Amino acid sequence: MRESLRPALWVVWTSLRTEQRHMRGSPLVVIGGAVQPVVFLLITSKTANPTPDRVTWLVSAVVLTSLWSSTVWLAGGVLRRERTFGTLARCVTSVHSARLVLFGKSLGATMFCMAAILASVTVTVLALGERLRLLNPALLVVAVGVTALSGTALGMLVACLFLLTRHGLIWSSALVYPVFILGGLLIPRTALPFSLRWIPDLVSLQWIHEFFADAAAGRVSLAPLAIAAGLTVCYYVVALKSLDRAIDAARRKGSLDLAW
Repeated sequence: MRESLRPALWVVWTSLRTEQRHMRGSPLVVIGGAVQPVVFLLITSKTANPTPDRVTWLVSAVVLTSLWSSTVWLAGGVLRRERTFGTLARCVTSVHSARLVLFGKSLGATMFCMAAILASVTVTVLALGERLRLLNPALLVVAVGVTALSGTALGMLVACLFLLTRHGLIWSSALVYPVFILGGLLIPRTALPFSLRWIPDLVSLQWIHEFFADAAAGRVSLAPLAIAAGLTVCYYVVALKSLDRAIDAARRKGSLDLAW
């Protein structure tokens, strides 16, 4: 079992490191990972009484909102970049599983984005002199892990849009702001019209945000993380099915330029 896992782990690790090298110096990382969360914090930090509970809620919402935006543009764009570089065919038709390659690249982009977002948010919170309610370290590690895997799954799902349709870039652009508004993050579910309050239930990041909000208020429950993990599994299944469909279509047509 261990011997069979080594090649898969090597593919994931190599893809992860390759994608992180591509991230360095990217203007999208600077905008999405450094500038955007700072702007969100500066705009919203004075909108309510800055108690530790409220600040923790706000920081969680800002981090997850920024992660969603970065996921769409960076993790979601890994296959588009491969097509631009002329290496897409090699990525999805090599001896290594295309699923592992896509997972490694999406995970690398997500981790890089998360590191940039957390660093910029930490510096901003310290500069503003705000106080956070710190969580149990073990629970924090679990929550960060679920967040990274969920962001990776969302990135894989969006990335497959670039193989399934010629309008992938347009679709990915269209996905950003609806989640900003309807995702239950910076704009609470209670602020939405009653007929739309079910939409945040489909967004795993909203459940992660709920976990942080409950923990900040002293109500620690793993149920939101469990729901987020379940949604993440669903995202992976849809992403992998979409990837298989795209590769099958490419083989039938004899081309990976799937602008159909």
